[in-house]
Formats: sequence, C-alpha cells, structure tokens
Amino acid sequence: MELKQLRCFVMLAEIGNIRRAASMLAMSQPALSVRIQRLEEQLGYALFDREARGVRLTERGTRLLRHAKGLLWSAAETEEAARAIGRGAFDRLEVGLTPIAALSLVPDALRAFSEAHPNVALALTEGVSKDLEEAVAHRRLDFAIVHPPSSRDDLVMHELMTDRYLAVVPVAHPLASARSVSAVDLAPHLLIGVRRDVGPVAFDRIISYFSRAGLSVQISQCATTSISLIGLVAAGAGVGLVVESLRCIARPDIRFVALEDGAPNLAYSLCHRPDLPVALQHAVLAAVKGAVEGREVRPKCS
Repeated sequence: MELKQLRCFVMLAEIGNIRRAASMLAMSQPALSVRIQRLEEQLGYALFDREARGVRLTERGTRLLRHAKGLLWSAAETEEAARAIGRGAFDRLEVGLTPIAALSLVPDALRAFSEAHPNVALALTEGVSKDLEEAVAHRRLDFAIVHPPSSRDDLVMHELMTDRYLAVVPVAHPLASARSVSAVDLAPHLLIGVRRDVGPVAFDRIISYFSRAGLSVQISQCATTSISLIGLVAAGAGVGLVVESLRCIARPDIRFVALEDGAPNLAYSLCHRPDLPVALQHAVLAAVKGAVEGREVRPKCS
C-alpha cells in the first residue's frame, strides 16, 4: 500500500465522482480507476460500490478512510519537518545545564526563548560542566550552560555572566547579624559544601578562597546541590558558601552575608558546536543574554 494510492482513495471518497476526483488529482480517469482497483486487490476487499452517478464507500471503505486520512496527515507533517530541518530549523532542543545554572540563569533564559519560539520543545539534562561539554561535542546535546574554564577547543564558548559568592548561615548563628564576614571568620565553624564530583569548579573556588587567606579547611558535610546545602544550613548543620543568585530563596531560618577578602565568583558560559545553524545560535544566545540583562536591572532580593 503506497501513499499515492491512499491519496487517490481519500480524494475519491470525499468527492464521490471518478471524473472530478481524477481532475483534482491531475490524472486520467482510467489511471485513477486502476490505482483504486490495485489498492482493493492488495487489501482483499472492495472500498467503493460503483453506482450510475458515481461511487459510494462500502462499510469497510468507511472504516479505512479515517486511518488513511491520519496516515496522510502524518506523512505531510513529516515532509514539512524534513524541509524545516533542511532549512536549519529545529522542533526540539536538548539543553544541558549545571545544578547552579538551573537555579539562577536558566529559568529566565528558557522562558524568554520559549516565548519567542513557542513551537520548539526544550529538553533539559543536568550535569557537571565537563560531562555537558562532552555531550555537546558528541551531539547528545545542542547547547549547554557551563562554568569555565573549558578544556575543549572544538566548541564555541560565549561568556555570559559571573555570580559572586555569599556566606549562608543559620539565623541564630553568631555571624548572622554581621554585615560581612571574612574567610578567617568562617574557618572555625563547620563548613558545608557541594560534593566535588557534582560541582568541581565551585568546590575548588571555595577552597581557594580560604587558601588565599592562608587557611586550610575541611568540608565537614557534603550536599549534592546548592539547594540541599541551604537545607543543611537551615537545619543548623553548619555554614556554607553559595552564589548570590540563591539569595532569593526565602527562608526565615537562614541569613546571607557578604564575603570579604575578595569573594570568589562563578562564571557562566553558553557552549555549542560551531556547525549549528547560525540563526539557531543567535536565537538561543539572544534569549540567554536577555535573561542576563534582565537580572542586572532587577532589584536584588534581601
């Protein structure tokens, strides 16, 4: 059974007259009759009852018509998708992001992109920067928001923004009322951090912050994400360092305190393969940069 046979069947079923259906299909009446006859032979049953003034669907033909129309609609949709792909269009994007990016930059960026391109579905994959970059390079992801520096030279990297670190402490902690704290102030207290295998860049930045002050610290308890880190702080398990974006997590049992001594920061970059369609690159980059600019003018949470 071929699509051209189904097109003839549907056209004849809708018009009910071989001459007019053949004219609509730009073919001769005999050719249309032969095509319908061959389809009936393949199926093993009649699709039409031939009458003096035209044709009428049989009971089996009526039941087949709905399925034939669905198949033709799917074929037309597939054909249009194939043409769109040939023009460089996408109907689905696989986007990678780090856990911190998922909580800070990404929501605004994805919302802006979806508003501008409502027909493009977005699928998100969370991971560490190194793994996300590898996935982009091997075409498992289209884009990723990662934390530089990168060790790859086969990807395009767009610098987006930096996020400054703050201390987060329990509301009843002695440092909760301070306007700012130093590495020396924090060092004597139990320090909570995100596991290095989950966030290696962030982990190393925090350890370096204390090292620059001549301090060697130990992470007393590890969390899998910055959200769970804040949860541990709220429970009184210790103090931690998180990016400023997370200060909008409103909990009455924690306080965010500015860091002294040159607070560390975390950079964000958008990465993709150089062979992606230029229009797609520009669309995603515009959405992400628009989200960054929106953050810069938005009042900060206290």
